[in-house]
Amino acid sequence: MNDKKLRGALQRLQLKYGKSTTFVAYNIGISRKHLSKWLNNESCVVSDSLKTKLNKYIKGEM
Repeated sequence: MNDKKLRGALQRLQLKYGKSTTFVAYNIGISRKHLSKWLNNESCVVSDSLKTKLNKYIKGEM
């Protein structure tokens, strides 16, 4: 999944289940500030390992 699709999927998940950025960041193991910056700024880049964690979280594997 590319960054744009990953951001959209995570935002839809947050809206659907009412999960805060803090809750998601805690479950993935990163800071809320870092996740929020990535969600709201398309020029911000995250590592491949973090993208893998986000993908797993979105798919319900975490």
